[in-house]
Amino acid sequence: MFQDQEPNTLRVLPLGGLGEIGMNCMILETPSEIIVIDCGVLFSDLEHFGIEFVIPDFSYLIERKDKVKAIILTHGHEDHIGAVPYLLKAGIRAPLFASPFTSLMLREKLTEHGLIHSTEIKTFKLGTSFQAGQDFKVTTTSVNHSIVDAAALLIDTPLGRVVHTGDFKIDVTPSMGKKMDESVFKKAGEEGVLLLLSDSTNVERCEHSQSDQQVYQAFEKLFAAAEGLTVVAMFSSNVGRMGQVFELAKKQDKKIALSGRSMEQNVRLAVEAGYLQNVDGTLIGLGDLDRHSREKTIVMSTGTQGEYRSALVRIANGEHSTVQLEDGDRVLMSSRFIPGNEKDVGRMINNLFKQGADVLYEATHHIHVSGHATRPELKQMIEWTKPRFFLPIHGEYRHLVHHARVAVETGMKEENILVAVNGDVISLSQDHFEIADHMDGEPKVFIDGHKANEISRGVLKERRKLAETGAIFVLFTMEPDSGNIVAGPEVVFKGIASPETENLLLEQVMKLMRKVLRDHKQAIAQGQKHHREDLAELIRVDVRRLVHGIIGKKPVVIPYILDL
Repeated sequence: MFQDQEPNTLRVLPLGGLGEIGMNCMILETPSEIIVIDCGVLFSDLEHFGIEFVIPDFSYLIERKDKVKAIILTHGHEDHIGAVPYLLKAGIRAPLFASPFTSLMLREKLTEHGLIHSTEIKTFKLGTSFQAGQDFKVTTTSVNHSIVDAAALLIDTPLGRVVHTGDFKIDVTPSMGKKMDESVFKKAGEEGVLLLLSDSTNVERCEHSQSDQQVYQAFEKLFAAAEGLTVVAMFSSNVGRMGQVFELAKKQDKKIALSGRSMEQNVRLAVEAGYLQNVDGTLIGLGDLDRHSREKTIVMSTGTQGEYRSALVRIANGEHSTVQLEDGDRVLMSSRFIPGNEKDVGRMINNLFKQGADVLYEATHHIHVSGHATRPELKQMIEWTKPRFFLPIHGEYRHLVHHARVAVETGMKEENILVAVNGDVISLSQDHFEIADHMDGEPKVFIDGHKANEISRGVLKERRKLAETGAIFVLFTMEPDSGNIVAGPEVVFKGIASPETENLLLEQVMKLMRKVLRDHKQAIAQGQKHHREDLAELIRVDVRRLVHGIIGKKPVVIPYILDL
């Protein structure tokens, strides 16, 4: 598939995260060993017609599975750990390295997939180092992000040091955990960094990112002024935000109920990890909401992206079993709207307003701050680490381009900066940095349904065609020797047109079918052999042509011929 790797080179191969927000997965490879950094999912959108999520194509790793020495996870977000079970199921059996809270989230995920007893999770303490095979020594350092225990990686390779920032921001007053230690990156820069891989998500924002402390101050005022139930909607992985809500609830003598399975799970894990303490006196069950005054009660809910049947969507639609909104209630949307989800989120917010609640969100109130570094912080990271080569990661293509321009602003040479996409095979040595090859096709696998079946692009093409044009089913039973019709034909329309138009179409299609079948019977009588496949193709073509002439679309036509 690829040329053999040259000696004294490092191969860098992004399987995900370059060209989109999500599915982060990066390979670092020497001639003898491979490490994998992150292994996440990309959540589906309407273009994917029923696909639950997308994972990287692991073909490259499967072909080299004996070389894989470690899978290192920078933090516990789904776009960084969600595809780990599928990598393990593909036959990769390297140990998983993760920080304490990330390890707990991995434990839950692997237990759900029945993999926990066959997988080794090695938990590292942030600030410590470990060996991954013979060629990679990894030093971890804490960074600020919208989840606790997020790590950046300083990776010593035979060619030099690679710095992978993970997802990060520079927050001088984080809500939970330590402030990021800039001296680690400065020291790395002084000692020499061969390659920097840095988060590009918020490169288009030119002001310094805001601190979580601002959210705390906004929550404090809003909780105190509550005249009804307060619903705080957030990502269930944002333990720092949870901690703020619990602290303020205790301070203002309020109770907290949890809505959403992942919210319940992650609160439990945060308690287990010691990030949330003494919550029993504050937590109540959803069934106990009526026992407490509404203005003294907070519901922490999942569903900020308008996900189908999520807790907040059910609340917005008035379909939640225990949480019903009333006039005077307030919903705080404490998260960003992920690109592509705007319509679903907007529809949900409209419905929340219709339920009588006041809805506060990022566009109207400062109740959320991003976990990703903005342009000045990204520039600061490049200046601290002084890399010889730079590869922007974690972003849509325009983000990568803008981040590359930031690097030029710091004085880096353009020839030392690459803008790459998923599947590019990058060759790195002491004096060159280039895209040497590209994986065949697009390195994505589509996962469908709760059984996690892989779906091909051919199936997606069929689903798209069905969604765009609808389908017509033609069914009948025939004696193959004589061409006599024993039963049918029946014609069924799905997603074609209005009932009135379909009645008109039915008359025309039935008239056509009688002619086609009469001609077919006459051909048999004249000695021609019956070929069901030829008859089916004739029906497909003629029905499509007829319907196109009437309504201007060529639907999918599916003949079903049963030989008696």
